[in-house]
Amino acid sequence: MKVKIKRATPEKSFIDLIIERLGLTPEEIREYQLKAKENRKSLLQILLEQGYSEEEIAKIKAEYFGYRFDKLTNYIPPEDIIDIFSKDFLKERLVLPLSYEGGVLKIAMVEPTDVVSINEVVERLRKHGKEIVEVDIVVTTKKQILEKIDLIFEEKKKVEELLSVLEIEKEEIPEEISREETITEKSSPIIMLANKIIEDAYKKNASDIHIQPTERNSVVRLRIDGDLTDYLILPKYAHEPLITRYKIMSNMKIDEKRVPQDARINFERYNPEIKLDLRVSTVPTIYGEDLVMRLLLKEGAILDLEKLGFSEEHLSLYRETIRKPYGIILHVGPTGSGKTTTLYSALKEIDTPEKKIITVEDPVEYTLGGSIVQTSINPAAGYTFAKAIKAFLRHDPDVMLVGEIRDIETARIAVEASLTGHLVFSTLHTNDAVSTITRLEEMGIESYLLADSLLLICAQRLVKKICYNCKTEYKPSKKEEIVIKNAGFDVTEETKVYKGMGCKVCNFTGYKGRTGIHELLKVDEDIKQMLIEKRSTEEIKRVALEKGMKTLRQDAVMKALKGITTIDEVIRVTLE
Repeated sequence: MKVKIKRATPEKSFIDLIIERLGLTPEEIREYQLKAKENRKSLLQILLEQGYSEEEIAKIKAEYFGYRFDKLTNYIPPEDIIDIFSKDFLKERLVLPLSYEGGVLKIAMVEPTDVVSINEVVERLRKHGKEIVEVDIVVTTKKQILEKIDLIFEEKKKVEELLSVLEIEKEEIPEEISREETITEKSSPIIMLANKIIEDAYKKNASDIHIQPTERNSVVRLRIDGDLTDYLILPKYAHEPLITRYKIMSNMKIDEKRVPQDARINFERYNPEIKLDLRVSTVPTIYGEDLVMRLLLKEGAILDLEKLGFSEEHLSLYRETIRKPYGIILHVGPTGSGKTTTLYSALKEIDTPEKKIITVEDPVEYTLGGSIVQTSINPAAGYTFAKAIKAFLRHDPDVMLVGEIRDIETARIAVEASLTGHLVFSTLHTNDAVSTITRLEEMGIESYLLADSLLLICAQRLVKKICYNCKTEYKPSKKEEIVIKNAGFDVTEETKVYKGMGCKVCNFTGYKGRTGIHELLKVDEDIKQMLIEKRSTEEIKRVALEKGMKTLRQDAVMKALKGITTIDEVIRVTLE
C-alpha cells in the first residue's frame, strides 16, 4: 500500500532560492556550478566547501522540496517507535522517526528525496502494527540528526540505568516522600533521583532545570548556554512524587496543586560538596504541575568585570562611571541577558569600607558578602521596591541597587535618590540603550530630571562562545560579509571568521559558555542638553554614534572577528 508524502508546492526554482537566501549573484552561481562539474560534486557540496553553513543549505533544500526545516530540539520520539530501529540503522540512513499519530508518520531526514529509506522505515513500522497512510517530512542537517540520534539512545540507556539502579517501580513509590536530608543506599529512589538531576545539571553548567508533565510521560530538560536540551524522559507515574520531593526540599505546600508557588532550596544541606541555591517555581497545568529551578551558584557566581565580555573601551568607561559619587546607572535588556551578574560584579568592585551599599531585590539571587546589605521585597506583605527604597534612604547609604524599575513610583524615588547624592544602579526591560530614555519618559519621568540624574545606560545581551577545542577559521560567506560591512567593518581577502566544528567538549554544538555584548550610552553634556530640549531618540542615537557609541550589533561583530563568537550568533541575538 502506497503512502502519501505531505509537501507544499515550491514557488521558486532551486537556483533562485540559492541566490536569494545566500546573497549570491548569477555570475557567482555559474562559477560554483562550473567548479562542481569539474570536481564531480553537487552544487550544494561546493557551497558547503565555500563556507556556507549546513543549516542554510538545509533550509534552501527544505523550501525547494516543499518541506519544513527543523533543528529537532523539541521532538521527543515515542519509545514504541524508537525501539523498532537500531541506532546504526538510523545513523546510516540519516533518518529519524519523530512521531506517529492518526496514521501520520513524521520523519526527520537530511535528504528528503531518499525514497528508499522512507519506504524501509514505513515497512518496518507496518510489520510492528503501525498503519501508516501519510508521511510528513522534516528536513534537518546531518550534524543535527546525528546528535539527536545519539542523544535519544544515550537517553534511553540513561533512563534504563536510572530505573534499574534506583528500582523505580510504580508500586514502590511511597505516597509520602521522606523529609530525610542525608542520602544513603536505603533512601527512596525518588529522593536519589531528585538529587541526581540537580547534581547533573550543576556538572553540565546548566542555568535552569525544567520538569514538564506531558500526556504520556515527564520530561526533564536543562537550559545550557541559553538553549533548552532534553536530559531525561521519565515514566508518567514518577512525575508527581518527584515534584513532591522538590516541594519538600523547598518547604512548599505539598498539598497545594491549584496555584503557582515560589520557594528556594539550599542544596548544600543535601550535598555538602555542591554549594548551590535553587530558586524553585511551580505552575499547575492540565497534565500536572510544571516545575522550574534556577541554579544559583554560591561560589564563583560574582565575576570580575574583566570576565564579563566588556571591550577595553567599554570597560574603561564603565569603571570610570561606577566610581561617580551620585547619579543613575541603568542596565537594560531582556530576562536572562546577564544584567544581575554585571550589577553584582560592579558592586563588588566598588565595595570599600568607607561606602555603605544596599540592595533591594526580587528576590536576592546571590549573597554578596562584605559590607553590602541586601533585602528581598515582599509585595504580598506590601513591601514593594518603592517602600524598600524609601526605608533604606533613612539608613544613610552611599550606593543603592534597585533590582528593577517597574513603575512610576519606583522610578521617581530612584531619580530623587540619585539627585540627593546617592549612586543608584537599576535595571529596565528595553531593547537598546537609547530607547530606555523613551521608556522612562513614557513612565512619567520629566526630561530635565533624566538629564540631571542619568550617568550611563548599558544595554546587554549574552552570546554563545565558540568551543575552544574545535574552533576553526574560514572565509566569510557573502551573507556574512554583508553583516560585517553593515556593522561598519572592512572586509578584505584576509578577513576570517570562526565557528566550532562540534566535539565531545561542547557536546557537538560548536559552542561552550557565553559572554556579554554591550552598548554603552554615556549621558554627557551634549546628550543632557538634547534631553532637556526633548530631542527625538533618533537624533540622540545619531549624536551618540558620532561620539563613538558602539551598538550591540557592532560589539557582537567585533567579537565574531576576534573569534569569540560566530556570525550566526550575531544575527540571532542582535538587530541591525
